[in-house]
Amino acid sequence: MNSFRYYSDLDRHPFTGERKVNFKVKVTEKESLKKFFSETVGTKWIQNVTPGKIYEIYKVEGYGDCADFYFKDDSGKEQYLADFFFEEVEDD
Repeated sequence: MNSFRYYSDLDRHPFTGERKVNFKVKVTEKESLKKFFSETVGTKWIQNVTPGKIYEIYKVEGYGDCADFYFKDDSGKEQYLADFFFEEVEDD
């Protein structure tokens, strides 16, 4: 339960509540989500988070079959985003 892979497939094992975790993820660079990282009309703008950057997740809050991932953003403040904003970090 301490990996992105586990939390990216919550259809198989949904949960609610908070869990302390420790794993790394990369903010996705998918074209369909780029609008959330710039000032776009009708879209809430995500600031101090860099697409393509790796962040350490320290808490997951579940809502059944989806979750929010908590991490420190580029300014050092607590930030959270939905699980679909992330992808697995490739092993070196």
